[in-house]
Amino acid sequence: MGCNYKIYGSITLRRSQEVEMLLDTLREQLDDGAVEVEELDENSLELTLNFDDATTIHTPSAMADLFKQMEPFVIGAGSFDIETSGDSWTEYVGTPEEVVKARSASALDLIQEQIGLLTTEDRAKLGGAGQVIALQNALGALLGNILPPMAAELKDAEPGSLPYNWQRAQALLTSVPAIEPPTTSTDALKTLISTVQATGGLVHFPDGSYGCAADQEWLDLADAILAAKQALENETGVVVELTITEIPENS
Repeated sequence: MGCNYKIYGSITLRRSQEVEMLLDTLREQLDDGAVEVEELDENSLELTLNFDDATTIHTPSAMADLFKQMEPFVIGAGSFDIETSGDSWTEYVGTPEEVVKARSASALDLIQEQIGLLTTEDRAKLGGAGQVIALQNALGALLGNILPPMAAELKDAEPGSLPYNWQRAQALLTSVPAIEPPTTSTDALKTLISTVQATGGLVHFPDGSYGCAADQEWLDLADAILAAKQALENETGVVVELTITEIPENS
């Protein structure tokens, strides 16, 4: 009997005779084209598996046994996405401590990807932690779309200019702490909102969208600030000061 088997992922291994033997076994279990080995330096190599084909029903258990044998030689932790007939999972390989870190990092990436799909109202239900992640995503996206200003531009940057706003966004992004106690997240949100308030607050366009007064094209950041304001007010019961200037329809 056979089954469909798909695997993709990579790990970093310490070079040794035992590892070479395990690699040979992998090639026999899958095929040469599915096993890619790159020498990183004289002491380590990166193993990448990319296989998608029909195989025997014994392959999944045989691969699990090979991963178990590789664990002592793994540097850090790696993972493989695996699919069989009717099932799929991610196999993490490494020491227990490194696997915990890898799982946590993967979960955080997934949260950061999915939180952007939430409406402002649903994001507010997550409280301060959810808003900090949303703000991190918004600031990261903005900085990723703007070329870093030259050193001379940053030195002479005037409030409201693109170099000035880039510098402020960079500072905000690096100052947001890791999501830990709720009080830390709440303080971070207050700081972010007060910084935007100090640069003129937000503007409200005739089409219903919002932007930042310092740079009216920063729509994503404005939406995140509004969500943060709502979350803080829900948590504390205190109205958060935030200036919102209406933009006339004919402007």
